[in-house]
Amino acid sequence: MYEKRETLPAPSYAIDDYTNEFLIEYPVHCEYRIQPLQQPTLHAHNGYEIYLVLEGSGSYVVGDRLLPLHAGSLTIIHPNVLHRPYHGNSPEFHRYVLALDESYLERMESLCSASSLSISRLLTAEHPDASHYFLTPQQLLAIQGILAELTENLAARSPLYELAVVKNVSALMLELLRLQTEAAAHDVQRDAPQLIGDVLAYLIGHYQENIQTRELVQRFPVSRSQLFTLFKETTGMTIGQFLTEYRLSQAKRLLIASTLTVTEVAAATGYGDISHFFHVFKKEIGLTPKQYRDAAHRRAGLRRDAE
Repeated sequence: MYEKRETLPAPSYAIDDYTNEFLIEYPVHCEYRIQPLQQPTLHAHNGYEIYLVLEGSGSYVVGDRLLPLHAGSLTIIHPNVLHRPYHGNSPEFHRYVLALDESYLERMESLCSASSLSISRLLTAEHPDASHYFLTPQQLLAIQGILAELTENLAARSPLYELAVVKNVSALMLELLRLQTEAAAHDVQRDAPQLIGDVLAYLIGHYQENIQTRELVQRFPVSRSQLFTLFKETTGMTIGQFLTEYRLSQAKRLLIASTLTVTEVAAATGYGDISHFFHVFKKEIGLTPKQYRDAAHRRAGLRRDAE
């Protein structure tokens, strides 16, 4: 009989190692994507993510906000902020995704010493987690053109491509920073995404508590059936599924990064019943909480030894 080998988890609960690795290799990465969304969980990574939608619709969970996505929406997600995009009902979903390391912007700022430019401060002026805009046709054309040229330069890697990348990123930063002050950015947020965004913020803010549906219906102007329908249509999952995903993400983080006992981790993430926590964790993760913690620590030790 073969012994079942324990699968080692990733070193952190929701770290996007793929993005982090290519940012280490080169601090600017831009892709034009048309394939379906493939990120199955809430995740975070180093560097900024700039997300421009050209076709299709959906929504984006960023921190404690739910942001609507459609053609002409631009989202700037700040480093190490938990996020996940969701498809809408559109058969096509075309977007540019740019990952930009913080160190690259810092070096760009150093060239503007006379004006004491702080790109990071300006980008976070609207919100600490993300900035979200609905572009005018002129803004969309300008930013789409910059990202298309940047993608081409990064792919071609000509002898002068790094200078071309500097030019493209500089032009993009000028456009993004103008958005901070231009009133022309359209706010066409619909009632349903706004409502579900408020519900989502409440769930994230109270995930440690025993949340009941009747409390949500009393707090928000929506019936029980409407709440369930709108939440599923907007996020792609049920309220229960979202709470389970978010609570387990927090539980995995605590198991790796803290010395709390498993019972304390369960209580800290909204699981008053320890047996229920064990059942849900084992079902969704494939390991018991203790196995997950031990495997993560063992992997971290192997990495330290390798270094």
